[in-house]
Amino acid sequence: MDFTINFDAINLLVVFAATVVANILGGLWYSPFLFGNIWRKALGKTGQPEPMTNPAGTFIAGFVLQLIAASLLAAMLGPGAGAAEGIQLGTLLAFAFVFTATALNNLFERRTLIIIFVNAGYHVVAMGCMGAIIGTWG
Repeated sequence: MDFTINFDAINLLVVFAATVVANILGGLWYSPFLFGNIWRKALGKTGQPEPMTNPAGTFIAGFVLQLIAASLLAAMLGPGAGAAEGIQLGTLLAFAFVFTATALNNLFERRTLIIIFVNAGYHVVAMGCMGAIIGTWG
């Protein structure tokens, strides 16, 4: 199998921008405007969300993890891929690896299908968006 990843061809500015967009999407995804209320109800949480103990650390770690995913996606796409190829690869990778792993873990944790689809669905959409951005400008 000949599988080459070219990290030298990564446009870091585009990868950073794609990561920012994915994080903004996450904020919207888990907000009451989209799936936040459904997600919280499925988790059995009522009332106001409890404050995070270390929000800065959590968001920085989340950003770094998303940055790693965007970097690998950019390396796999290579320069000049185009939006369609970026969406396809990002969505395929997220569905094949993130969605299935999230679903597997959530099933053993006895989480509902709602939680699985909200959590894993975010990653599929986010990777597709990052792929579109990286494919277009990367």
